[in-house]
Amino acid sequence: MASDGKSLEALVAFVEETLLPEGFEVKTNSRVFNDEGVQIAEFDVEVRGKVGSTAITWLIECRDRPTSGPASAAWIEQLLGRRMRFGFNKVTAVSTTGFAVGAVEFAIAQGIEIREVKALEPEHFKDWLVIDHVTQVGRTANLLHAALLIDDSEPEERQQELLRFLSGVSGNDPFLKSSKTGEVVTPATAFAGAVNGVDGIFDSLSPGTPKRLGLHATYLPDDHYIVECASGPMRISAIVFNGELSVTETKVPLLNTTEYRQANTKDVISQVASFAPQAIHGMKFATEFHKMADTGETHIILRRLPDDA
Repeated sequence: MASDGKSLEALVAFVEETLLPEGFEVKTNSRVFNDEGVQIAEFDVEVRGKVGSTAITWLIECRDRPTSGPASAAWIEQLLGRRMRFGFNKVTAVSTTGFAVGAVEFAIAQGIEIREVKALEPEHFKDWLVIDHVTQVGRTANLLHAALLIDDSEPEERQQELLRFLSGVSGNDPFLKSSKTGEVVTPATAFAGAVNGVDGIFDSLSPGTPKRLGLHATYLPDDHYIVECASGPMRISAIVFNGELSVTETKVPLLNTTEYRQANTKDVISQVASFAPQAIHGMKFATEFHKMADTGETHIILRRLPDDA
């Protein structure tokens, strides 16, 4: 688990969002400012809701410092101060390195709940985790050529104007404007949209074997593309695409398996299997399996990671 604490906070927040009843709000990294606008606190995970007619506020603070050893009683004392200053009904401390003996005794005496996240070998999860990798399937539509069609009723000078405009742009230039959303996209993006509109178009492809494709996309009067020309917008009634489709499969290995549990009783809250980061549309994501101890349910999520993760 990354030592910046964000992965730990995301784990804790997800578990609580999953287990809490409807009506509760879970926030991460919420900041508190004084009357002068100066930040005076930041809460890792904050839970707010109502039980009957009573408002409940719950603070969960996370500590992920692998080189610092077990969490100390001094940290518990800081959390006790936060509970008193900000009026939390409940405070929970979560550590990836456990708690010192003195911290455990002090936390129990002061009513601070303590939890830990521990790395375990995959065999500890063998009763429900039966895979050691997930398969990422990539589907790619590569545009080779596109011919834009306009209404035959357009005057000759307008048709020539469009030809002159198109001679000055490339397939990577965004110039196709959606009449419905106003978004301006490239011909490659328009091709991808047309491909995605055809059910099962990738079904017959085998990984590593590209397939050439000709696709005639006709657009409706209320949902089409426009090219902004000097004499005014030009409606594109259809586009004839020529391109190539391909499918790739990549094995994404299991990266780590961890258990989220009560620190003093070792009662399990959830078990988490995380797979190696994978790139999707230029962004990094991690696939995670969360097995909830209370319900026995397994939740599969795709979590966005920081670019430098």
